[in-house]
Amino acid sequence: MSDNTTNEANKHFRHYTFTKIESEGDASIKNCNETNVITSRRFQHFKRWLRDNLLLIATICGVIFSLFLGFILRPLKLSSDAVILISYPGELFTRLLKLFILPLIIASLIAGSAKLNVSLNGKIAFRTLIYFVLTSLTNAILGTILVLLIHPGNPHKKLDLGEESVNRHTHILDGLMDLGRNMFPDNLFQAAFQQAHTVYIPKNLVVDSVTGNNTSMPMDANVESIRMIQYRSGTNTLGIIFFCLIFGTILGTMGRKANIVVEFFTIIEEVVMRMVSGVMWLTPVGIISVICGKILSVGDLGLVLQQVGWFIFTVALGVFLYQFVIMQLIYFIIVRRNPYKYYWGLIQATLTAFATASTDRIRTTNNMLGDCYAAAIVEHLSKEQLTAADAVIYQEVQMAASNRHNPEMQCNASSEPSETQDVVLEIETTVPTNGAVKNLQKKFMLNH
Repeated sequence: MSDNTTNEANKHFRHYTFTKIESEGDASIKNCNETNVITSRRFQHFKRWLRDNLLLIATICGVIFSLFLGFILRPLKLSSDAVILISYPGELFTRLLKLFILPLIIASLIAGSAKLNVSLNGKIAFRTLIYFVLTSLTNAILGTILVLLIHPGNPHKKLDLGEESVNRHTHILDGLMDLGRNMFPDNLFQAAFQQAHTVYIPKNLVVDSVTGNNTSMPMDANVESIRMIQYRSGTNTLGIIFFCLIFGTILGTMGRKANIVVEFFTIIEEVVMRMVSGVMWLTPVGIISVICGKILSVGDLGLVLQQVGWFIFTVALGVFLYQFVIMQLIYFIIVRRNPYKYYWGLIQATLTAFATASTDRIRTTNNMLGDCYAAAIVEHLSKEQLTAADAVIYQEVQMAASNRHNPEMQCNASSEPSETQDVVLEIETTVPTNGAVKNLQKKFMLNH
């Protein structure tokens, strides 16, 4: 009896031991699998992040490598031909980017304004105008304060040169009138490559008003001068934007018969954007060529920094305060989101603008960022109008789909003249206020 009991106990002990070993083995395998899953997810996340930011990483590496290469090659005293060859790929890259500016502006503005309602267009344009006026005024005040505090120039230079050499015939009225002349160009094709501006010339000097390239020049105050309107090289972007906005707005009021023209410009915009996306992958090579060429083309880098050091410091400080303080504060107050996260998303565009700018790189970068923040802020303030426009577009898509399924209805609709219809759109949103939920309803009367 005792032997049977002992055998039974041993059997239960062996069963318990094997069960425990198997359970511990299963647990270790499970933990190993979970670790592998977590590692795999992290690796996939890293691969996705690397794929999404590959161009940005390559651009940053290109900037660092171009600085390193430029300062390495400076002691070699390369010839001017060698410097030109180094800068040549960057020049071609910059020319390619500039090539797409005009087609992209025309196509995007016409297609975008045509898809918006006239009344909604006016509200969005008004908000955009107010934003640019206020931010430009803020920039001017900030720049004036910094110049008065730092004073980067030499106040005795004017006394050394004399009054005659610094006397310039300029007037604020001329600048405002030139702004109006460029906003309303007399020739749209000429606006693609020339801008109008006012110059003062001596009365006894005759200059062709079309081909002359004179600018405001030092002249004797006793010499009688006259105003003349001349044209200088440069795209009249303001006039082209004004024409495209008016053209697209009127195009949007013409109903179904204008849909084919709107689709035409929409497709052009998409094609140009795909071309730009392809060219952007050349950014690292272009940046290396541009920055390295600029470093090599400067004769005495130390002397240049010494001469314009305070000027560069003043401009850089103003841009730093505007970009990292004022612009971020405006974005946070209006949009109520983290502004620096939005700023990080613009790093690629910022580096491209800085590397490919033809003259003032800091100003070009600042203008580009200002336009991006303006688009985000105006989009946030115009959510209701944009939602209404999306609703109208959705209704048009639904009507087009129903017409395709009902050919008779399509024939009847095409035979009838297209008339402007009033569409009432009601938007309802819920807003939490003091622990309660408040329903806000707003109606839009749209011409459709």
